[in-house]
Amino acid sequence: MKRRLPHRDWRRARGVTLIEVLVTMVITAVGLLGLAGMQVRGLSIQKDAHGRALATQLALDLADRMRSNTGAVASYTFTTPYPTGAYTAPAAPDCVTAACTAVQQAQFDLGEWMGRVKGGALPGGWARVEQEAGTPAWKVTLMWVETGFRANPALRTTLGTSCPPETAPTPPEVECITVRVSP
Repeated sequence: MKRRLPHRDWRRARGVTLIEVLVTMVITAVGLLGLAGMQVRGLSIQKDAHGRALATQLALDLADRMRSNTGAVASYTFTTPYPTGAYTAPAAPDCVTAACTAVQQAQFDLGEWMGRVKGGALPGGWARVEQEAGTPAWKVTLMWVETGFRANPALRTTLGTSCPPETAPTPPEVECITVRVSP
């Protein structure tokens, strides 16, 4: 036989369930906030990775252009420090529709490529293309303004930057990647 509690004991036990539900809701809310924070951080890191992937693709694109035009590799040189003004492509014919010399092809390639670098592929994009001293290899350095996880100045100081030394100092929010090319 079950023993029943007196009616007054039931009244005292009724609020316990409500407190348990409230504690469960607080724990769930804290967990969901943590999950949302991780999602935001993940998207920020993904944005950084996307910028690096685009920079690598652009560097490899120029490397392929240089390899296909070995007669005028020296014409691909571009060493203007991080944005000191707008890039002005040398006057070259449209080598897609007309025949060009090797130098004209290099000028056309560099102008088209810099248009992609500065035209929105990389935010605040800039590039340096220079031959390594005493070697046949070339360094293609792409620079852009970081907008994701590494845009935090304190974090960038901790992680360091990969930008090469410039004649003018590169701003701290600029991210760099250098690819060595052997045409």
